[in-house]
Amino acid sequence: MFESEYAKTEYICKDNSVFHVWKKEAHLDDYRNPVIASLSMLREHPGSLFIVDARNGFEDIQEDVEWGFNFFLPELKKTQCQIWGFILPAVSEIEGEIDLWTTEIEKNFTVIRAESYNDIIQKAHALLDENERIKNIQLVRLDASDREQFIKDNQEAFNYGALEEFGQRDDHFEEDGEIISHKTISQAIDEGTAYRIVYDGKNVGGVVIKTQYDHGVLELLFVSPSVHSKGIGYAAWCTIEEMYPEVTVWETVTPYFEKRNIHFYVNRCGFHIVAFYNKHFRDPYDTDEELSEMFEFEKLLPPTPESVEAQIQRITYYENIMKEAEKGSSDSLNALSDYYGSPAWKRDYAADEAGLLPKELKRGVLSEDGIYNLLKTEL
Repeated sequence: MFESEYAKTEYICKDNSVFHVWKKEAHLDDYRNPVIASLSMLREHPGSLFIVDARNGFEDIQEDVEWGFNFFLPELKKTQCQIWGFILPAVSEIEGEIDLWTTEIEKNFTVIRAESYNDIIQKAHALLDENERIKNIQLVRLDASDREQFIKDNQEAFNYGALEEFGQRDDHFEEDGEIISHKTISQAIDEGTAYRIVYDGKNVGGVVIKTQYDHGVLELLFVSPSVHSKGIGYAAWCTIEEMYPEVTVWETVTPYFEKRNIHFYVNRCGFHIVAFYNKHFRDPYDTDEELSEMFEFEKLLPPTPESVEAQIQRITYYENIMKEAEKGSSDSLNALSDYYGSPAWKRDYAADEAGLLPKELKRGVLSEDGIYNLLKTEL
C-alpha cells in the first residue's frame, strides 16, 4: 500500500483491483509518486482493474497531463489492465478533465464511470464474464443433416417472443402456428450462409447472414429461450463482426413486437433504426409484403483495410460493366443504373473523396458526369 497526504493506493485481492484514492489536489512529484505506486501494483498483478476515486479531483496542470499520456498510459498498457474505473458523482466539477482523459484512455482500455467502488466492481465483473462467454462461443457452419432441427429451433425462438408479448394470437403467424415459416427460413439458408451458435459444446442458436463486398445482411439470429439473458446473442454478434472485417455496413429487420430484439440490436449491438415498414410505408424490394410492420436496423462501422479492398473489387467490377454499357449492352446499362446513386456507389464515392483508394485504380464509374451522361444517352 502507498499513502501520502495527497493520495492512497492499495491492491484489493478479493476484487483483483488497484484502488487509487485522491485526497486533495496534487501536482508534479506529489501527483506522480502516487500514480507510479499504482503502476507498480498493476505490474505486480497483471490484468487487474484500475479504479480511481476522483471525487476530490482537480484540474491537472499541462506538465502532468503530458507525463500521463506519454509515460503512464503506455506503461499501464504493458500491465495487461483492461478496465479503468472512475468514481465520480453524476455531475462532476471536472467534467472537462475527465473527458480529456477518457478520450485518450478509451484508445486502449474500457472505461467505467460510476458513483461507488462497488458499482464499478459489479459492472467490471459483468464485462469480464461477457468477455469469457465470447471466448467460449463458436459459429459452426450448418451441416445439412442439422438443417431441419435448425429451422425448428429458429421457429421455437421466434414463437417464444410473440407468445411472451401477445399470447396465442393467430394474426401474427405466417403458417401452421409459426411466426416465421419453414419456407422463409429455408430460403434464407439457401441464399445466405448459415451457422450454428455453439456454447460449451451445445447448439444454442443460429445465424444466417448474406454478404456482398462491404455490405452484410443479418437475415436471422436466434438464441434458444433456455439460455436467454446470458450474453450469448451478443457474443455471437461480436464473433460475426470479427469473421467479416470487410463488412462495414450491416442491416437487419425484426418485427415491431419483438421488444427483446429491438433492445438487443439498438442498445447492445449498436444498430440504429432507419425505417419502420407498415401498410403506409412498404419496403420497395419486398414484393411479397413479408416485411409488414417490421423495423429495419443499420449499423455502420469504420473503414478497414479489408472493406477498402472489397470496395476496390466492386469498383473494378463496375468499371468492366461500364465498358460493356458503352458498347450498348442493355443488361450492363441496367446494372450500371442500379449501382449509380445506390448506397454502395455513395460509399465508394466517399472513399475516393477521402483518399482511401489507390491512385492507380481506374475509377471512371465514380465520375458523376461520365456515368450520368452515359445513362442519359443510352437509356
